[in-house]
Amino acid sequence: MGPFGSNIKVETFVDSGVPIISGNHLRGLYLDELEYNFITEEHARRLSNSLVRAGDIIFTHAGNIGQVALIPDNCDYPYYVISQRQFYLRCDKKKALPEYINYFFHSRVGQGKLLANASQTGVPSIARPSSHLKGISVVLPPIEVQLDWFETVRPMLQILNGNNKENKRLVSLRNMLLPRLMSGELSVADLSR
Repeated sequence: MGPFGSNIKVETFVDSGVPIISGNHLRGLYLDELEYNFITEEHARRLSNSLVRAGDIIFTHAGNIGQVALIPDNCDYPYYVISQRQFYLRCDKKKALPEYINYFFHSRVGQGKLLANASQTGVPSIARPSSHLKGISVVLPPIEVQLDWFETVRPMLQILNGNNKENKRLVSLRNMLLPRLMSGELSVADLSR
């Protein structure tokens, strides 16, 4: 589970350090490496139960429930802290590949099981998220079959990841150039050079 809200406040943010994962980062299959808020390394060590890394699957249990994303192997940071509305699953890779479990929770069946214990009163939330997650049964083929499946889909996932990174680069370029174009500081003729 993520830390109590009082452990991560705006006053604790710093310019760089350990990034905090929020629901904004859980919009697709993989962690969306957008802009982060950061806390210091020392502060992150005090929140060691909320530290996550590549291969962990992050879930939102309050607010936009049903969000699920895997931290990919080629993530931007060695570790992260999850916010108070998240919880995570770390797979025993001898039994289950994180990619397989991530796809399960993105499926209609997986989303149904994840949201089966949801309350829509007030802020949507999953009651007892850790206990609920532990109680969800997943049909797991033998690890060898999961590895074969992953070898088949890995090239497609690499293309997907590459496209996502390129899209982020293009959005950043657009965000840098568009204000300059709109203000007249830069013209379209200048861009062709």
